[in-house]
Amino acid sequence: MAMNAAANPQQSINQQELSALLQRELNQVRNLLHCLEQEYAALAERQTTTLEEVVKNKQKTIGQLEQIGRERDRLLASMNTTIQQQLAEASDPAKGESSLAARWNELVVLAEKCQEMNRINGSIVDLVSRQSRHALDILRGISPQLSSSPELYDRTGYKTISSETHTLTKA
Repeated sequence: MAMNAAANPQQSINQQELSALLQRELNQVRNLLHCLEQEYAALAERQTTTLEEVVKNKQKTIGQLEQIGRERDRLLASMNTTIQQQLAEASDPAKGESSLAARWNELVVLAEKCQEMNRINGSIVDLVSRQSRHALDILRGISPQLSSSPELYDRTGYKTISSETHTLTKA
């Protein structure tokens, strides 16, 4: 980097700025992973108040990540380069900043963990939603649909096909 910095001080400044942006992005991805872990715990324990707070923090963190990503993209565009080109330069000790590739790799790994944790949390939300709909259907007297026209039995034991509901409550 010393030879390149002397040849082009602006490029060195840009690389330092890119490295700082990646560090900020890395910090926010760590925050996001923490939010997702908190969300998982709140979902598992069905703590709705905690869940609401965690979701607000998660959304705020995602907004900050999006902003940092836009800043990174603008910086790379102003440098007339891509992150891949910068990583290739960073792998050359005479040209690049060695921590750039390490930060990027850690960012990618943490982002994948966030993606997996978000998928798990989404599955939990989907399961709870289906359970709630099923419970509401029971309260409304709607039988779970195992086939398009469920077979029911009347008091005498004969099969009936009925589309009417049997509600447990009346308004």
